[in-house]
Amino acid sequence: MVSVGARGAPHKSGLVLMTKEHVHFFGTSETKSFRTLWYFLAAALESSGLLKSRSGLDRGNRTSGEGAPAAMQSKILVVDDDAHIGNLVCDAFSNEKFQVECVHTAAEGTSKCAEWEPDVVLLDVMLGKDDGLQVLSELLKVRPDLAVVVMSGQSSIQLAVEAMRRGAAHYIAKPFGIRELEALLEKILEGLALKREVQSLRRDQQKAIKAMGGMIGESPALLEVRAMLAKVAMSPATTVLIQGETGTGKEVAARSVHLLSPNKAGPFVSVNCAAIPETLLESELFGHERGAFTDAKTSKRGLVEQAAGGTFFLDEIGDMPLALQAKLLRVLQERVYRPVGATRDFPVDCRIVAATNRNLVDMVAEGVFREDLYYRLQVVPVYLPPLRERGQDLQPLVEYFIEEFAQEFKRPAMRVSAANLDQLCAYDWPGNVRELRNCVERAMLLGLASIEPGIAPVNRMRKTQALTPLSKISDRNTAPVSTPPPAASAPASDEWVMRFRSPALESVERDLIQMVLTRCQGNKNQAAELLGINRTTLYRKLAQYQLEGDTKDNAEAEVKTT
Repeated sequence: MVSVGARGAPHKSGLVLMTKEHVHFFGTSETKSFRTLWYFLAAALESSGLLKSRSGLDRGNRTSGEGAPAAMQSKILVVDDDAHIGNLVCDAFSNEKFQVECVHTAAEGTSKCAEWEPDVVLLDVMLGKDDGLQVLSELLKVRPDLAVVVMSGQSSIQLAVEAMRRGAAHYIAKPFGIRELEALLEKILEGLALKREVQSLRRDQQKAIKAMGGMIGESPALLEVRAMLAKVAMSPATTVLIQGETGTGKEVAARSVHLLSPNKAGPFVSVNCAAIPETLLESELFGHERGAFTDAKTSKRGLVEQAAGGTFFLDEIGDMPLALQAKLLRVLQERVYRPVGATRDFPVDCRIVAATNRNLVDMVAEGVFREDLYYRLQVVPVYLPPLRERGQDLQPLVEYFIEEFAQEFKRPAMRVSAANLDQLCAYDWPGNVRELRNCVERAMLLGLASIEPGIAPVNRMRKTQALTPLSKISDRNTAPVSTPPPAASAPASDEWVMRFRSPALESVERDLIQMVLTRCQGNKNQAAELLGINRTTLYRKLAQYQLEGDTKDNAEAEVKTT
């Protein structure tokens, strides 16, 4: 039997059982303060050398770690209504590894946790009138990643299970040894360090992806493209021509050039040359002065001016009219432009990046694209490989899109089986990365069990698109036109064809275009796709038949400025 005094408190008697790493005090009183006297005895034994010392600083300091570099310390918050326990933990862990603070109420613990942002919280399950498990839930609502160790003087399996169920990192029963607590803290902190390292690597990966504009994959073909883009980005005035199939990511590549360039803080302005009528394209690109034409009631800044200090991206450059190609050539050669109606030139202060999915060499041979403009654009040519040539990039792309849509739709990420992945790899992806992204989005949105490639491809959509039969389109001057007879009636088919060699053909074509535009709510891109013609042809037909439509507004809607 020994007599131990707790800092002026009345002496109480009890039995002290000491081992190499633990000191247990079994007293005659069951009060909580008396049960903690063993902590002070352990500290005294350690300070006298009877137990290996784990401390070394002033015992009166209730916030440990002063004088040590804060950046190297782990923050430990003790929430216990028994101040003696907090004092002992502060003393025991006063070294360069830890910084410890102690509070004694649930309210103080919640407030201190939000203010101080500790790495680990030692939380007593009994905080006077407050329930420690309830405090645990409140702390994890604010900091879901917080590591909380629940302490209790009751060695109860049910209590430990309940604490872990509510999100506690660990449960420890009182009394516990200093070395036991230190080993537990080190284990938890090692796990936190590993988790933070993984999070840091993911952030770095996201930054790298963002810097490369989202170009995901490690295939040799893509690595070659990345290296080329990184080199050309360093010269902020060099013109770049990006070529590749539809959906390979030409705008993504253009943005990567911008993000990697010294002018990345400047604007990135893009325009689709095929989406704007020839009569409006020059004004959109170079701007116009007031009174330059009938509707020019005010001056307008062109996209070239808006891109000053940044990058100007000309998408679908192969669809630019020949007349405007000559003016773009002057911009590239002399680095000046002239707004419509202006009397002087203005300097060009942006990089120009052009892109197309058409074969410009063939277009030059056909006389629909200027040869001099082609060579002026092709200072640094970049070819984007189709997805079918980047087989090893398919899985990281799928994972990236799944994570993207899981966050967007607030749904758990779907798991792709090996069989499903083999199915995706066997598909040729005519729509390339854009088609893959659409397939993943559809699977995530509809909650499908797997990603199905090739659902409703464009060619099949065009074949099965249900439009109003020609027989229901009435001609203003003639009787309704009938649909062609079955193939078996060969003689009659000649008669049917002859009916379209009359002036009624133009009327039928006009009504068909008008009907499709109405169905598409004026969207000329969709209308051209449904009609099976390109947008340039559609605009020519609209002008030919004098069909009504706010062409200007729709064209401006196609211009994207960021």
